[in-house]
Amino acid sequence: MRLLALCLLVLAVLAVGCTGRGATACTENGNCKSWEFCNLSAKTCALLPGYCSGESDCTTRDELMTCDLASTHLCVFKEGRCRTNANCDRWQTCSSNQTCRAAPGYCDSDDQCDPAFEFCNPAQHKCGPAPGYCVRDLDCAAWEKCDVVSKKCYLLEGRCNIEGDCENWQTCSLKEAATAHNCVPKKGFCMTQNDCDLSWSICDDSTHTCIARQGFCGADNGCNPWEYCGLEKHTCAPNPDRCNIEADCGNWQLCDSGHYCKAKLGFCNTRADCISGEICNQATHRCE
Repeated sequence: MRLLALCLLVLAVLAVGCTGRGATACTENGNCKSWEFCNLSAKTCALLPGYCSGESDCTTRDELMTCDLASTHLCVFKEGRCRTNANCDRWQTCSSNQTCRAAPGYCDSDDQCDPAFEFCNPAQHKCGPAPGYCVRDLDCAAWEKCDVVSKKCYLLEGRCNIEGDCENWQTCSLKEAATAHNCVPKKGFCMTQNDCDLSWSICDDSTHTCIARQGFCGADNGCNPWEYCGLEKHTCAPNPDRCNIEADCGNWQLCDSGHYCKAKLGFCNTRADCISGEICNQATHRCE
């Protein structure tokens, strides 16, 4: 009877040993993790066959393996280690020292590429032109071309990456999709006629500013000294009491050579046009 009791005790210890320390109590599999089952005799959760709860569960099988505790609880090869090519990524091969290395035609570090203009592209794991370098136009941005001699991308005419790529009267458009990486006129400047209000202005190619067309004005200094610029129509008009033609004056006035509206003979503008003792009647424009 003692021998039977001892055997039962050993079996119970072995069953509990599979669960590890601090095993979760259970009455069914649903009480355990997805990689565990409920050992009904011990009433504790134990590892399912092929799963692990620590590195030692794996290294006893293969010293190059470890337990994936973050997700699967399966034994996986330690990072970069392997036994066959199948244990590595598709662009790698398993070396003689059981390490995953870049297969022929691939790379895993920049020092495997031409230091003059290449780097190891982390997305493709292949040597290719470093940023700003190229061997063909497709290696450059859409607004650039490849200089196959220097192996550098250069900007197409009128295109830009930064403000300094443009003229001092331009800015580099980076926010507007329709004009992205184009040099465009700054506010108040123009590149083509369409950048101006064609109803009264044109683009001056020498200053890259919109200037008034003949017969129009943009400011008072675009008019004669006796005129102002009417900004509603952008045309010059005489200041009050000034004129270009008689129609600019009252019917009692005429336009003199100094572009002033002068009272006709027998009429007056002010008292100064009358003799002493008389005043100028502003209703009739006659001296009384």
